[in-house]
Amino acid sequence: MLRVSLTGPESTGKSTLARRLAAHYGTSYAPEFAREYLASSGPHYTPGDLEEIARGQLAAEAEAEAEAEAEAQRVVFFDSDLLVIKIWAEHSFGTCPDWVLNRIDQQQYDLVLLMGVDLPWEPDPLREHPQLRQHFYDLYQRELREQMSNFAEISGDEDRRFAQACFLVDELLRGAAQPPSPSALHPPAPPARYTLSTPQCRATFAARGAELTSLVTLADGLEYVWPGDPAVWARHAPVLFPLVGRLPGDAYYHKGRDYKLPQHGFARDQEFAVLRHSAAELVFRLQHDETTRTVFPFAFELTITYALRGARLSVRWDVHNPAPDQPLLFSIGAHPAVRCPLLPDETFEDYYFEFDHPVTLDRHLLRGGLLTGHIAPVLRNQQELPLSYALFADDALVFKHYDFTHLTLRSRKSAHFVRFQFDGFPYLGLWTKGPGAGFVCVEPWHGVASPTGEPGELRDKEGILTLDPGQIFSTAYAIEIG
Repeated sequence: MLRVSLTGPESTGKSTLARRLAAHYGTSYAPEFAREYLASSGPHYTPGDLEEIARGQLAAEAEAEAEAEAEAQRVVFFDSDLLVIKIWAEHSFGTCPDWVLNRIDQQQYDLVLLMGVDLPWEPDPLREHPQLRQHFYDLYQRELREQMSNFAEISGDEDRRFAQACFLVDELLRGAAQPPSPSALHPPAPPARYTLSTPQCRATFAARGAELTSLVTLADGLEYVWPGDPAVWARHAPVLFPLVGRLPGDAYYHKGRDYKLPQHGFARDQEFAVLRHSAAELVFRLQHDETTRTVFPFAFELTITYALRGARLSVRWDVHNPAPDQPLLFSIGAHPAVRCPLLPDETFEDYYFEFDHPVTLDRHLLRGGLLTGHIAPVLRNQQELPLSYALFADDALVFKHYDFTHLTLRSRKSAHFVRFQFDGFPYLGLWTKGPGAGFVCVEPWHGVASPTGEPGELRDKEGILTLDPGQIFSTAYAIEIG
């Protein structure tokens, strides 16, 4: 069963949306226990009261989940969660009970909907801080990012919030693994994984996101792709489309309407169709539909072709605009994560990036996933960039309009390498999750994060490509291992 939590500051529509979603999907939901508790005990509370509220919220979640399970429902909703208790307790009393923190670490939601503060404040004797909603919202956002939760930010009026939530829940349900039907009336489900092989190498892919999930040299069985550990970072090599980077408030405008898109777009969480599959070539395709139109009002066809030759994997993207009269606005980028270190006796700091010639590079700084407009020096006429976790303390390294086309990850303790080739990409990101994360990402992009500030018109966003009706945009990059 899929578990969806609605969280966020006071007076942001959590209860209204939770009830509406439960009715729409014909399932159960756990109401916010704090409201029931304080309605009977009064608006004044102690740390002990918050612990009772936390226990009551957990009991309400368990009851709702049991009801949904008894009715064979696929999804259950929770109005509020223990993250609300944590932020509430820390603000009111300066600390949160350890057992609540431990339960937050143990709890897993398939999706968390973070409710935006753009609804009018509705006075209520049980509500306390109308002037602090944005402050609390920022705390929720930071906590969810640090927990690496699968979360989405919901905003707009009641109907817009409902439409956004339904789109996200529908995608969650679509992607959930279903047991194969024993009925002969239904064809067997296609395999979840697809493989390309040569005498030197084997590559594995998932139809979900058309994502590279494994790249192994057969002579030594060494895996080069990050395995996607959910405790650190759950992805392998997502395709970023139709957006690269983050939008302010995850929002943009187009033709007088506002839309919401999560960081890096939605393609990485979509199920792609398989057009062709041979020993050395695999072709995926994703097309627009009614659900993508609710967040991205454009027709598109994205075709991804993987070809394996020896130990070199080439990746080609073809974006087609099938609309008869409307241009397609989009960005596209790569996000492959390489295991680093590759060998057990190595460390992250044993590795470095080698450029194809001496380079001078300045990074464009990020805050909250958005560009600040500030830059900082990285290299000055040097050919190597030593790796350290401190290098990524301020988020990813973002480079614009650089003059190299090859980048090789090397170790000072072994001969293993990963070489990337990316001709014609105007932007490049280098990233790792943080201290102890055993991977590094090399990300060639046609597109880049937005600057800090307010949402803007999509057509004005830096790096947005415009594709006329009937036209095709093509680009490619390659990964070689050895």
